Amino acid sequence: MRIMSKLATALRGGVRETAEIVIDANSLRIFGQEIHECENHISQSKQQLASIIAEKMRVKREIKAAEQCITRYEARILELIERNDEAAALSLAESVSEKEALLERHQQHCQKLQNHEEKLQQTLKKMVSKLENYRTELRMAKATSRMQSAQSKLAHCNDGAVTRFTDMQDSLDRIRDRQQTFADEMDAMDQIDAHLSGEDNCDPDDLKVSAKEVLERIKQKRSAA
Repeated sequence: MRIMSKLATALRGGVRETAEIVIDANSLRIFGQEIHECENHISQSKQQLASIIAEKMRVKREIKAAEQCITRYEARILELIERNDEAAALSLAESVSEKEALLERHQQHCQKLQNHEEKLQQTLKKMVSKLENYRTELRMAKATSRMQSAQSKLAHCNDGAVTRFTDMQDSLDRIRDRQQTFADEMDAMDQIDAHLSGEDNCDPDDLKVSAKEVLERIKQKRSAA
């Protein structure tokens, strides 16, 4: 049983290591997707905020309508009191009481909406600021990745560059040797042609000058001895 347990642990370790390798190899793609999902979440939060603001505007209109209704009712009640119509005034006062209770509930609801709106606004502002920072980090990370990839390729190319340059120099030397050999052969052919045609005869005076130089050199050696 212990062997099976260790084998299962090894398999779990292998799965974890493989997952880490996959994550590391796709870290930029994962980071980009996480930013995209955060953008979607912010978009949904904006829609929610818009709904809250719209609801608050509707409640404010109801509050205003209730306040105007209460004002009219109160003016009517004063008229009824001046006419000594207490029963009608009391009945209308009950309606005012109901309107005031409804107005208070609307005001409480509007305040809750206002508080929720302010909190959501602050949260969204922070999220947008952080998201922009992460967008910047992603752009920098991508640029760094491209730079490192280029450096890696250059380093790999440089590893074999010495051998390639040596091979190219060897090829160039072989080309030069063949060209020099061809030039030497052409010079040799010219010398043979000149010799066969008698154009390479030396001037006797030149030979005499050469002999005199040899004789002078021998005399100098004798004097030195």
